[in-house]
Amino acid sequence: MTRWATAPMDRRQVTLFSPTLDDMIAADHPVRLFDELLSAMDWSAWERHYVQVHGQPAIHPRVVASVLLYGMSQGLRSSRRLEWCCGNALDFMWLASGRSIDHSTFCDFRTRFTAEIKDLFVQIGRIAMAMGMVRLNQVALDGTRVLADSSRHGTAKAETLTERLAALDQQIEQMMAQCEAADRGDDDLFGQRVSPNQLPRELADLKRRQTRLTKALKAARDSNSRAGKVPVADPDSTVMPNKEGGYAPNYTPLAATDAQLGMIVDTDVVTGNQEGAATLATVDRVEQELGQKPQTLLADTAFGSGENLAGLRQRQVEALIPLNQRADSADNPARRPDPTEPVAGEDWPKLPRNPKTKKLDRAAFVYRAEEDRYYCPQGHAMKFTGLQNKGTAADRRMYRVYQCRGCPECPLRSECFGGKGRYRKVSHDRHEPLREAMDARLASEDGKRMYRRRSWIAETPFAVFKTVMNFRRFLLRGLEKVKTEWLWACTAFNVRKLIRAIARLRVKIAAMA
Repeated sequence: MTRWATAPMDRRQVTLFSPTLDDMIAADHPVRLFDELLSAMDWSAWERHYVQVHGQPAIHPRVVASVLLYGMSQGLRSSRRLEWCCGNALDFMWLASGRSIDHSTFCDFRTRFTAEIKDLFVQIGRIAMAMGMVRLNQVALDGTRVLADSSRHGTAKAETLTERLAALDQQIEQMMAQCEAADRGDDDLFGQRVSPNQLPRELADLKRRQTRLTKALKAARDSNSRAGKVPVADPDSTVMPNKEGGYAPNYTPLAATDAQLGMIVDTDVVTGNQEGAATLATVDRVEQELGQKPQTLLADTAFGSGENLAGLRQRQVEALIPLNQRADSADNPARRPDPTEPVAGEDWPKLPRNPKTKKLDRAAFVYRAEEDRYYCPQGHAMKFTGLQNKGTAADRRMYRVYQCRGCPECPLRSECFGGKGRYRKVSHDRHEPLREAMDARLASEDGKRMYRRRSWIAETPFAVFKTVMNFRRFLLRGLEKVKTEWLWACTAFNVRKLIRAIARLRVKIAAMA
């Protein structure tokens, strides 16, 4: 007896009954449910992109989209890798029914169906809602950083880009002059196979480079990024610090995640640190596409602007968003029953301090809306003294200023403020009542219990994207194409989530039968 197992079949042996492709895929393989779910979608909008022409019939868009989404769910994003899988991996061969799909088809397909992939994303969300797997009771909104398809070393300032463009313009002019001179002596400089109306390859490459540098120069002149540098390969991206260390061109993709099953109900991509600006648009899209607005929105401090709090209140969406620079706490001695009475001397060390100035924070001053005045820790009334414009050039806001008159003899003066000023001032904008209400809501037991779930709901999808789906860098360039690529990834994530939930549900039903 041989010690090694023998092969069940000789490679050269002719068999009477050959196994089919379907026989090679197990009955419980997830690719079957993947195909079943996508086959139930409406693909009519995709089909309208195709017209009857001579030659080979086109592959149905459902097949190409299914391979792309299935590949993304398995961490395979490269178009050439997907092409290889269609000819060598049994599950991909089964999904494509043995069709050979080349990498250029995958590349073109990803950017061609922008509106249609959004429609498919919405269809899947509505199916999940109908099955009770999306309820919109709690939705967590968060963003992450994903590397752009641009080198961290390929950045330049406006001055450098101007010099490069000037040299490139001169090079293009010289080449154009050479082409015109050659054309006068030869009817077809480039041979019979090339049209005289087309630019030669070298000149076409220079023109594309000129366009890219021009776009980068415009971005550099408008840039507020680090040292005014912009990525030349993808000027829409922004140079930002990475958690891994150093600086690199990045985008900031966003995901609004439902708490029930962890499915994504809305997506977006922004540049720089602009996550907060997308908050209200996200809520509006969820209501428009799924027919229901989120009941509670969970987010971190990046989304806690006054405009967002006001907009969410107007939309009747409960917000649980911690606010920046709120040094208040449950044991803050300034929160006393009678603010006209001074804080006890032994409690002065407990008064909140500003982490930057080390002086008393504004949370040490109590505001009474009915009186429209603040009270300092010594119980002195701080009356309204006027309006003041504050903020950056891009974000100027009107603030109400309140001033204390008891400062000269105050024992807390040195801990309250420094410099040449004689009186302590406290200000707030028109959204301060909403911030006060937010502080109270987050301090409640219900608020704490609900907000504790935020990190799990919001950050789990990003962990899956980066560790399971291999989504750490965008493959496309330009904000609009990047948004489409992110939408493809989120759709694949949702299909992955949904088929796992359906599989568990079927197991339970089978066990009950």
